[in-house]
Amino acid sequence: MSISRRKLLLVGCGAALGCGTSVPVPALISAGNISGLPQGRVRAVSGFPVAIGRDAGGVYALSLLCTHAGCDIAQDGSVGAGSIECFCHGSIFSGTGEVLRGPATQPLAHFVVTSDAAGALTIHTDETTAASTRLPA
Repeated sequence: MSISRRKLLLVGCGAALGCGTSVPVPALISAGNISGLPQGRVRAVSGFPVAIGRDAGGVYALSLLCTHAGCDIAQDGSVGAGSIECFCHGSIFSGTGEVLRGPATQPLAHFVVTSDAAGALTIHTDETTAASTRLPA
């Protein structure tokens, strides 16, 4: 299933809650090389509200816009393999984006990740995917 970035930002921001000005997010974000992303690691991608992670299944990417009120967790939170925490209102997500503690009730959105022949990773923020989707590593 694919939704537009605009719709994702509106949903993520909770448009009815008035979360503030949304930051434009490019459709393609470079996320480093797969060799620099060890298994069991999740990290924010510098300058963008997205994270890249790697587990036993492979590489995945997810939004860092809190599903409660649209706060940018990359700017106002912490990101780690054990948990992703939004400091705005205290929501905590697992390293794969599942809600562990509210007030958020929806998981973080996942994005398609691709790599080139040299292992350079690209996050496609205009293409959401199932949370179980992985780029084989």
